Amino acid sequence: MKNRWLMRAADSIRPRVAQQETGDGETDLERLTERRVIDLAMRVAETMLTVGASVNDVTLAALHILKRYGVHPAHVDVTYTSITVSYYRGPREDPLSVTRVIQARTTDYTRLQRLAELTSRIDDGLGLDEARAQFAGISAAPHPYRRAVVTLANGGIAGGVAILLGGQPLIVLAAVFSTILITVLQHSLGKRLLPTFFTQALGALIVTGITMVMTALAKDHGWFGEVRPSIIVAAGIVVMLAGMSVVGAAQDAIDGHYVTAGARGLEVVLLTLGIVIGIAAGLRLGSRVGYGFLLSTSAPSLGSLQEQLVGVTVIAASYAVATYAGARAVLLAAAMGLIGWGFYLLGTWAQLGPAAANGLGALAGSFIAVLISRWLRVPALALTTAAIVPLVPGATIFRGLLQLIDANGAPYDMMNGASTLLAAAGVAVAIAAGVSLGAWFGRPTRDTITMAARRLRRDGAA
Repeated sequence: MKNRWLMRAADSIRPRVAQQETGDGETDLERLTERRVIDLAMRVAETMLTVGASVNDVTLAALHILKRYGVHPAHVDVTYTSITVSYYRGPREDPLSVTRVIQARTTDYTRLQRLAELTSRIDDGLGLDEARAQFAGISAAPHPYRRAVVTLANGGIAGGVAILLGGQPLIVLAAVFSTILITVLQHSLGKRLLPTFFTQALGALIVTGITMVMTALAKDHGWFGEVRPSIIVAAGIVVMLAGMSVVGAAQDAIDGHYVTAGARGLEVVLLTLGIVIGIAAGLRLGSRVGYGFLLSTSAPSLGSLQEQLVGVTVIAASYAVATYAGARAVLLAAAMGLIGWGFYLLGTWAQLGPAAANGLGALAGSFIAVLISRWLRVPALALTTAAIVPLVPGATIFRGLLQLIDANGAPYDMMNGASTLLAAAGVAVAIAAGVSLGAWFGRPTRDTITMAARRLRRDGAA
């Protein structure tokens, strides 16, 4: 009796230790099912990462699939180049770990939307065999546009940048033409597995050469009009600039994925250095042959308000086409570009500073994109990206590195270059923070509106 009361007193103070289950292990059918579930989760995660999804979204999607089909506890680790799934199968079975290496990346928002719809159907109870069959169909589906359309869309991005900066029609055409050449060259050399660093340098050399030709023609022919080399170069290389990578690195760091953030940051440095080296070589070659020109390291001024709105619309819509977004998503992307830029102008008018103004535009774009994406059946990431593409600091990164190269060791000039790079980093972090906050506020707001709409429909039916 005394011992029983002592045991009850101890149980009221100390938590009970759960008894470990001792089974006979898994059957061959269970092992096969687990491997098929893990294979599906890995393939979905790999495809999502290669077509443009963030590391956080990829991790959550893989965990949802694993949990839905009973494979838990599991751990998913996503880096910039690999995906690993580890599954603990109990004390009587060996752990199961699988790794897939990311080979190539092609942003495709149409495929990303189909994958998001597949994960939703899996959450609603889709069977494993049917889920694997549907994923195979999604993977085998071709891109919605031909390669030539994507090439023209990249040229449209450059043309939009030239319009945004107040360039004349001839400068806009030069930017479009040079970017089309660069895109064709990079795609061709990419098939031959030439490292991207060298294709960046060659692309920068092309746009510098076209700018030299236009400068020479302007000197010899008065009807040619004024040529602003800074606009041609900035617009021509905007497709190659790593501005989105900077924002992606900052967002991964905010989400806690520091390994991927570091890899993206290193990629930013290497790709932008390739551009700077190509332009520096082109400028030196031009001066040798007598057709040199000066490339200003100061920030270019924007065009009129009308030119800004037209340029932003062209940039956002062209970027959506270049990333294989559907027709509806392209139209919405153009509107989202205007919304993001409008809030940026509002922040600039309120004198919030460059970083805060860009962050405000990103926050508004992300919030609205999360609200409308599910109802309109378009990927939220496509709309959010369209809103922030005109805001990304790719040109600022380029100017900072160009200032460091032109400094030739002078302390003051090197400090100017470092200051420009720090300003670009601040803008990138502000944009990433705005995107994260917009999604954080947007998801519960969207769910609340959805629940209220369902309640109204149910009350109306009653």
